[in-house]
Amino acid sequence: MFERLLRAVASRWFRLVLVLLVVLSFQTTLFGDLRPFGYAVQVLAIFVASAGVSHDLRIGMLVGLIAGFMYDAVLATPLGVSAIVFAMVGALGALFVQPFRDPPWWLRVLAVSVAAAGGEVLMPLMKSVVGLDGWLGLRVTAVAAVTLAGGLVLAWPLLAVSRWTLQEKMSLGR
Repeated sequence: MFERLLRAVASRWFRLVLVLLVVLSFQTTLFGDLRPFGYAVQVLAIFVASAGVSHDLRIGMLVGLIAGFMYDAVLATPLGVSAIVFAMVGALGALFVQPFRDPPWWLRVLAVSVAAAGGEVLMPLMKSVVGLDGWLGLRVTAVAAVTLAGGLVLAWPLLAVSRWTLQEKMSLGR
């Protein structure tokens, strides 16, 4: 019984939920207050893009879906809007590096940044699709630019965190 519980706790999906809770708390507290040029850096989108870049399309979409549902639970948007957008962000991150066998570090960082910024363009589009008005405008480009710059700074550490979080096997200390 204890072995099964220990195996479940050591799984990568359990680690993912815990890491996403930490990233979400950073998103809503620290990065909610630190606003370069008046816009918040979307750390959750950068982490989802990092998961897509460091793994594959399927993992990127699943991480985006889970992160999006967690983010929708915090925001006052309809449930599933952020989940769809973040799944697209994870897929975009994976698709950007898919043509390369072993992309260099700078290409991974650039792919994470561009995918996260693309997600910040997709979010108001998705909100307007479900009927939330007032999201499309010129401020979308500023939000995408701030997220792109934040991605260039935060992508490298978040790539390492996503690789650790989603690794297949972890030793149980034996």
